[in-house]
Amino acid sequence: MKYSFADLVKIMQRLRSKDGCPWDRKQTTQSLLPYLIEESSEFIDAAQANDKAHMCEELGDVLFQVVFHSQVASERGDFDIDDVTDAICAKMMRRHPHVFGNSHVKNADEVSKRWEEIKAMEKNNEEMKDKSVMDKVSRSMPTLARAQDMGRRAAKNGFDWKGNEPVFAKVHEEFNEFLEEYKKSTEEDPNRDRMEEEFGDLLFTLCHLARHVGLNAETALNRATHKFDARFRTLEKLAKAKYAEKSLQELSPEELLALWSEAKAEANQKSGY
Repeated sequence: MKYSFADLVKIMQRLRSKDGCPWDRKQTTQSLLPYLIEESSEFIDAAQANDKAHMCEELGDVLFQVVFHSQVASERGDFDIDDVTDAICAKMMRRHPHVFGNSHVKNADEVSKRWEEIKAMEKNNEEMKDKSVMDKVSRSMPTLARAQDMGRRAAKNGFDWKGNEPVFAKVHEEFNEFLEEYKKSTEEDPNRDRMEEEFGDLLFTLCHLARHVGLNAETALNRATHKFDARFRTLEKLAKAKYAEKSLQELSPEELLALWSEAKAEANQKSGY
């Protein structure tokens, strides 16, 4: 026997009932927000590791959070899980007229363009006339993702570079501006504020570059972070095997670099590079 989505909804209702779980009963929308972020992040970790078993488990945890939030809202009389399901089904059918209607599209780019047109038609023009395009960018997104989404929305409104080469040039320009501020720093005047501003400009431009070449900046940084984490753990194991009597802090830069190269080679061998 397999449990169904309806079973999950009933389990959630029982957990929130008078004879349910005290912890679940005391939760609110605000108190649950960190768990929604946490569970989403854990699914991303599993997906990036291509760990299918954990992907299934973590998606279940994300789904549980959706049902949890819906139950809390239902108890307040705001909406329930059926409203959530109805709204997303209606939206997907409305925004895919080439699938559920009589429209025709040639490719994925045309689908994206049509999607934005339909979204614009759905909005109340009077309500939106004094709002900025940037109002649509979530302030709760990770910073790199938010920066890239800002660039994407600006580009959809005509504010963008034409082609990739100008973006590469802008990255070099921003790097040189950061380097210039760095060279001005001294022990008496570290110039932190200007350096931070220029470094931020460099990161922001790199997010634009990621968008232009079809990459996701947040995913790319996550991948690099996971790679560093795995290689550093390998370095630690190699150091214990080779320098059992020393801590990492006692090793020379040359010894650490040699261990790092060995860890990289081991990782590349495992990945087939």
